[in-house]
Amino acid sequence: MSVELDITTLAITLSLVTLSMTLLLCMAAWHADNQQGLRHWALGNSALMLGLLLNINQDYLHHGLSVILANGLMAGGLGIIWLGIRAFKGLSQPRAVPIASALLMMLLLWLLRFPIDSLVARVSISSLGFALLCLLCSRELLIKVEPPLRGAYWFTGILTLLCCFGLMVRAIASLNDAMPAQPMADSPLQHLTLLAVMVAQIGIAGGFILMSHYRSTLNLRRLSERDALTGTLNRRSFSQQAQAQLEHASQTQQPITLIMLDADHFKRVNDQFGHQIGDAVLCHMVARIRQQLRSDDLLGRFGGEEFTLILPGLNTHSAGQVAERIRRSVGLQPQELADHEVPLSISLGVACSEHHGYAFETLLAAADAALYRAKAMGRNRVELARHPSTDQEDQMALRLLSQFRHNLDV
Repeated sequence: MSVELDITTLAITLSLVTLSMTLLLCMAAWHADNQQGLRHWALGNSALMLGLLLNINQDYLHHGLSVILANGLMAGGLGIIWLGIRAFKGLSQPRAVPIASALLMMLLLWLLRFPIDSLVARVSISSLGFALLCLLCSRELLIKVEPPLRGAYWFTGILTLLCCFGLMVRAIASLNDAMPAQPMADSPLQHLTLLAVMVAQIGIAGGFILMSHYRSTLNLRRLSERDALTGTLNRRSFSQQAQAQLEHASQTQQPITLIMLDADHFKRVNDQFGHQIGDAVLCHMVARIRQQLRSDDLLGRFGGEEFTLILPGLNTHSAGQVAERIRRSVGLQPQELADHEVPLSISLGVACSEHHGYAFETLLAAADAALYRAKAMGRNRVELARHPSTDQEDQMALRLLSQFRHNLDV
C-alpha cells in the first residue's frame, strides 16, 4: 500500500510539534530558577513557532506577514537561541545579533517579494541565513566540556550542524529548479523540509533540556564535594580523591606529598573582628594558597581553619619549597579591610611518600604530627615530618605542648 504525504497534514503536524516543544521549554524555564539559557531557548522557540505558523499559511495571509514577518521571526528566534547557548556557557550575549538577523532577513525578503518577486531567490536567501545561524549555534556547542555535559552539548551541536547542512542543500536545490511554482505546493523538497524541521525541533529541544539536566546534576555534585565557604574540597571528597591519587602514585612509584596547614591564632581573629571577617580571612587565605598550586594538586578543608593539600610528583625537598612559598604568600599579603589589615600566618606540616609510604591515613598522621611540631616551635613555620623511626615519646611531648599552647592561644 502506497502512502502519500500531504503538505497540509505535514504543516499541521509541524505546528503541533513546535507548539509542544515550545511549551516544554517554557515549563523547564519556569522551574529553572537562576539557570541561564533556558528562558532564551523558550523565547527563541516561541518566535520560531509563530514564524512557522505564519509561513505555512501563505495561501491565506498577506505575504507581508506570511513571508517577510514570518522569516524575520524565525531568524530572530534562532538568534535568541544562540544567545541562550552563550548565556548557558556564561559568555557575553550580544543582543544586536538576533535583532540584526531579523531585520536583515526581513529587508532582503521584502526586496525579493515586492520589487523583484523571486520565489527561488527568497528560498535560497532565507535558507542560507538560517544555515548561518545554525552554524553559529553548533560552533558554540561542539567544544570540549566535562562529561556528562559533553554528551548533551555534542548531541545538540550535531543536530544544529545537520540543520545547517540541510538548509544549505535546500538553498542549492531551489536554485536547480527543485522549487515548485507555489510556496506551499506539494513537492519532495517541501515534504523533506517540513519533516526535517519537525525532527530537528524535537531533537534540539530535547538536547537543551538534557543540557539543563546535566548542568543541575553537576552543580549538585559540586555542592556535595565542596566546602560551602571556601570552595575547596570538603573532607569526605578530599579523602576520596587523595586516596585515588595515592593509589596511582603507588602504581607508578612516583613521589607524592601531603601537607597539612593551620591558621595561627585564628580564634583571635574571630574574637576581635567577628566571624564574618574571619570567614573573609579564610577565603583570602585559600585564594593565596591556590596561587601556589598546580592544576592537578588537591586542596581541601579538613575542619575549621585547618586545610590539607596533596602534591603529586613532589618529593620532600620540592614540597617543602612549595610549603614555604605558601607560608610567605599568606603572611606577606594580609586581608585588607576598609580601615585596617587583618594579619595572618600559617603553620604547615609536610609528609612525603618517600618516608611514610602511600597509605592516606599514615601520611595524614605524619603531616599532622609535623604540623603540631610547627605549632609547638613558635608557629608561622614549615616542619617536615620525621622519619617513622624517630622517638615517639618526643613527638607525643611536642603534640601535648602544642595542644596546651593552642588552648591558651598564646
